[in-house]
Amino acid sequence: MTNIPERRLVIGFAAVLAAWSLSSCDGGGGDGGGDADADADGDSDSDSDSDGDGDPGAGLVGTWGALHVTAVVVDTGIPLLGQQWSSARTWSLVEIASDGAGGLTLTERPCMSKVKTGTAGSHVEVPQSMFQHLKPVTRHVSVDSGAPGAAFVSDVAFSVRGANLCDPVNDPLPSGPAPIDDSTSCDQECTDSHCDEDQDGHPGVTSHVTVNIPLLNIECSVYAAARGWSRLSGAVIDADTIAGAVVDWGSEQVVLAATRQLCVSTSQAQPDGCPGHHYFKMVRLGAGGTCADVLALTDCDEDEHACDADAVLPLDPNNDTQGCDG
Repeated sequence: MTNIPERRLVIGFAAVLAAWSLSSCDGGGGDGGGDADADADGDSDSDSDSDGDGDPGAGLVGTWGALHVTAVVVDTGIPLLGQQWSSARTWSLVEIASDGAGGLTLTERPCMSKVKTGTAGSHVEVPQSMFQHLKPVTRHVSVDSGAPGAAFVSDVAFSVRGANLCDPVNDPLPSGPAPIDDSTSCDQECTDSHCDEDQDGHPGVTSHVTVNIPLLNIECSVYAAARGWSRLSGAVIDADTIAGAVVDWGSEQVVLAATRQLCVSTSQAQPDGCPGHHYFKMVRLGAGGTCADVLALTDCDEDEHACDADAVLPLDPNNDTQGCDG
């Protein structure tokens, strides 16, 4: 298992935190709409090795839609804002492959992220165009079975956004300031420097921040380099559903540039202390599934900042509240 370097969890005032990395309260089941038969031999049981091929992970191979959620409390250092609660939710298209002996490789391609804040009138927008350019995240899981109740625990996966690091785990993130119009490509040999990963003509990756509260009105764009890490600790629910907790997770960020100086500042953040706000859920998709199929399992509009908390769907973002159920 990958060792997690000791790092202070820091985010920019406008940070998306772990929205690019991984993470969410309900670990329950739900029908992913796929074929309930997970076996290559065509029977109806969910034992991934029922056909005797020696691969306990065979039944989990395929295309999945995934939701990862984490939540933090941010000490902004700004008197009018104080501490702020924020939840980052990311939906991904996941391809699971097996090495034939129970070793699974998950390739996660982010499709959409939403950042929910606890302050009315405030939000962080992650441009949907960014997801056309983000590199996939790879994680590894070793399973003894694909049957319901089987453990599904991954290694720690790292993702680096807006920087071209030679060692993605240990090298420090590049620091700012950077020219606001820097569009250096990320598709090159490692340079340990920032790059324009979302290809919008600005350094790092871009998020847009709006804060509208009495006596404070802020709108700005933030260009940042970030690194996130997390591990999945869950179980197979049924042939079409995997769910559990996001653990050993964190994020660090360096603001490279911003359209307002106030948004260049960094803020301390910690997990919000509610285990129910740090979870993942995966549901099986049909062969050839796409991000459009993943997003069809949510109630989130790409053009809206929030989601309909009343809907109950296979990848329902039920973390639209700050309340903690333990």
